[in-house]
Amino acid sequence: MKNNSSTFLTIQQVASLLNVKESLLRSLVFKKQIPYHKIGRLLRFSEMEILNWVDSKKQEEESCL
Repeated sequence: MKNNSSTFLTIQQVASLLNVKESLLRSLVFKKQIPYHKIGRLLRFSEMEILNWVDSKKQEEESCL
């Protein structure tokens, strides 16, 4: 049963979801430009936060046009 909590994804899963290289995601994490969570030494991404982040980037892009 799935509740309202977010699903956490690995860097490989997010790279696949966004169709980008893992190195780009690591760069965005290093620059703190993408939402992420550290669990010990592991990077995890909330699926909901990533989708919201993508939407916000789309809105920023549209406002520049």
